[in-house]
Parts: sequence; C-alpha cells; structure tokens
Amino acid sequence: MTIVKTIFCTAIAVTGVMLAGAVPLRAQAAPPVKMGLWHGTTVTKMTGITLPPEVVEKMKAMGRPVPGAEPQTIETESCLTPEKWKEMFARAQNRENCKISNLKQDASGMSADMVCESPNGGGNTARGHVQMSFLTTEKVHGTMHMEATSVRQPQPIVVDMTIDSVYQGADCKGVSPDTPKVIMK
Repeated sequence: MTIVKTIFCTAIAVTGVMLAGAVPLRAQAAPPVKMGLWHGTTVTKMTGITLPPEVVEKMKAMGRPVPGAEPQTIETESCLTPEKWKEMFARAQNRENCKISNLKQDASGMSADMVCESPNGGGNTARGHVQMSFLTTEKVHGTMHMEATSVRQPQPIVVDMTIDSVYQGADCKGVSPDTPKVIMK
C-alpha cells in the first residue's frame, strides 16, 4: 500500500467519524450531538508529496485533483443514527493498524493522537493529532494534522484537515446512514 493510500484511508476514516460529530472512544454514553442529517465540509491540504510529471499530467487530463496542488474541499450529507453512532464507536476502537493515545474528552470536545501503520508491513507510518470541538449539539468543528513517512518518499507528507459539520434536522431526507452523499469541490 502506498503512503498516499495509507494517508487517504486514515484521513477518510477519521473524517467520517468527525463529520458525524466525532466518536468518543471510551464512553458509550449518549452522543454529544443530535441525531439526524448533518452537512459537513472538510478542507484538506497536503504538502510534501512528489508525483512523477506524467502522473500529474494524466490526472489533470482526467479532470482529477492533483494531491498537494491546492486545498481540496469535500462536502457531505450524512445521516447519524444511534445505531450508526455505536457502529462508528466500535469501528474506531477496532482498527488493527491504528492506535489512539492521549485521548481527552469532555462535553465540549475531544482530542487524541494517533499512529497508523500500513497493513501487512510496507514501511508506511502516519502520525497525527485530532482536535474536535462540540460548539453546540448542532455544530462541530475539528482539525487534524498528520505526518506520514514512507521508505519510498524522502520527505514526510503532511496533511492538514479542517472539518465543520452542521446539523440539518431530524429527517435524513433519503440519505442512508450507511452511504453519505459526497460532493467534491
């Protein structure tokens, strides 16, 4: 697995948890946010990635964003239910290749450090810090900073994310809890 894929998978997993209001990794108590439809905006900036020029050109020709070229914005609509909350809680605790440490949480937010290794070895490691603020039961703001190293990449790849999620109402309006709507910007 490449370092970009390791970062991407880790970032998506963390973002999915954060966009739904962040999962407290130890308390099974009621979520600090409302259940229902949430609109999330994630802005990701990646630096330190080196791609061969022919790959960059191919990505541009396909209309795909080039990692590291400029910040990427993803907007989502997701449906948070009590069942989905519990599932995210369990999934966050059971990731074999990621370890959470220095977890701090209270009614106003949570923070944690994480280290993720590529599955089956491979020499890719991503280390980061997540900070979430439950501004209200209807608004969440968070940041994530990760630095990844690889045996194939001379300098670390740095990923910074900002996550904002706003409650839209109890009706999920056809959005499945299992399949958020994703809109790339």
